[in-house]
Amino acid sequence: MNNSHIATAIAIRDLGCFSLESINNRILLQKKVYLAQDIGLPLGYGYSWYIHGPYSTDLTAVAYQIIPEGDTAIESHTLKEPYASMIRKVNSLEQVIDEKCLKISVVQWYELIASIAYWYKRGCNTEEKAVSKIHSTKPQFSEEQIKVGYSTYVAFKTAA
Repeated sequence: MNNSHIATAIAIRDLGCFSLESINNRILLQKKVYLAQDIGLPLGYGYSWYIHGPYSTDLTAVAYQIIPEGDTAIESHTLKEPYASMIRKVNSLEQVIDEKCLKISVVQWYELIASIAYWYKRGCNTEEKAVSKIHSTKPQFSEEQIKVGYSTYVAFKTAA
């Protein structure tokens, strides 16, 4: 494994995204890495808007290089603090699904949160603006889901 990809490999392993087998695996990988970077994990991937929200072609290329190699090259490696806690924080976002009794899959939830984060950085940084933008770009999400997603993201971001 290329040394420059070790941090990415550790991050996606610890985020629980070390698979490219399905579209849902790939969406989850993109969104969790996006959110980890959003709170300070310095992996350096650039993102643009795509069908399922924020998407990085560079991350996809690296993932297709490192995941087929397996995780044996990194099995004894861990991220140091504060980066390890950033990973745990991203992973803990899915607890909100049960806490708020949302009828949404884990993949859809991360797609929603990452989409809110993407547009938040681009000026949709109030609940009203976020609801409006997500309704227009992601109509599959209900207003309740978007509002819970927005408040979850704001709490996630401010606690970072």
